[in-house]
Amino acid sequence: MAAVKNVLVVGAGIGGLTAAAALRGKGIGCRVIEIGKPSDRLGTGIMLLGNCLRALDTLGLADPCIEVGYSYEHVVWYDVDGNLVREQQTPNLFRAGRPANVGLMRPVLGNLLEANALKLGVRIDFQTTVDNIKQSESGVLVHLSTGEEVATDLVVAADGVYSKTRSMVFGAGHRPQFCGQGGWRYTTLRSEKLYGMTFYRVPNRAALGGLPLSKTHCYYFFLENEPKATHKPDDQLIEMFKRHVAPYTAPELRAAWDRIDEHSHISYRPFDILLMPEPWYKGRVVLIGDAAHSLTPQLTSGGGMAIEDAVVLAEELAGREDLPGALNAFMRRRGERVKSIFETSLAICRNEQTGHDDQVAWNLLKKGYEVLAAPF
Repeated sequence: MAAVKNVLVVGAGIGGLTAAAALRGKGIGCRVIEIGKPSDRLGTGIMLLGNCLRALDTLGLADPCIEVGYSYEHVVWYDVDGNLVREQQTPNLFRAGRPANVGLMRPVLGNLLEANALKLGVRIDFQTTVDNIKQSESGVLVHLSTGEEVATDLVVAADGVYSKTRSMVFGAGHRPQFCGQGGWRYTTLRSEKLYGMTFYRVPNRAALGGLPLSKTHCYYFFLENEPKATHKPDDQLIEMFKRHVAPYTAPELRAAWDRIDEHSHISYRPFDILLMPEPWYKGRVVLIGDAAHSLTPQLTSGGGMAIEDAVVLAEELAGREDLPGALNAFMRRRGERVKSIFETSLAICRNEQTGHDDQVAWNLLKKGYEVLAAPF
């Protein structure tokens, strides 16, 4: 018998939808509430490393992701003129004969996860929030913004780094902190030279790189170091981005910059990071994904850690009869693993803030891959 019969998931992002599918696949009832609308699903792209593909494969979703994304297996460095400096093959953390990594558009992944959850019978209520949570020994009573009260065995908070559920249950003291870096992203047509995780280097400047999302598209990113988070006016994003990337003059980059117009998708996000102290649960409320751990992007593992959380939580809830035992087991499998990836990714970020040494960065990447290769 499973530790719970039904679960309420807060948040219909990557972690929340994966959790819903994983729970239903184990025979546990699941309902999802989401503050936004389906049309609000935004974002640029996401990298699914082999560990993430392993997790998705338990739900039958690895192959669909591979089919709609771009498979790659290299980390590539170019100089400012676009000349190849170095290329490293990434380890295959999935399985022999299958891609090592996959890049795809974030909305595409979101739509795939939502369709899968709905097919399994998950109910998703959009434009709905939690107003109040009352816990007891036997369950949780959740009051929704619609006026409905939902009785459930467990609440899974997958509502992001600024989680209101976390503040409601754990208090307001756990807040994300700016790490000293933010990321610019520009979605455009993919050059044939962008066939893996790609970096261009200008001495003493922050990193510019690119990631493939499909056969036709990619996104370029620029990592900006600054002492404190600053507001970037929406009507100035394009011109600010152009100034940042002007020193990068490889022909394929110049072609990408020439395509920028008022319709181009350019975004900026400060990297606010958080690692909740263990345990990530309190009574019958458990945090997963960014609500528990928001990483810098250097190991491209924020979404992957959320997906792993979801799969592991469902396994432990289905495999144990008592809820405290299941949540304790969840933490034993997640705590140290996530902490290691959090710290390694942040170390690469700090390396970029202090001049950047490519060899140090590659050594840290290898360290991260070694952790990700281990069972979760």
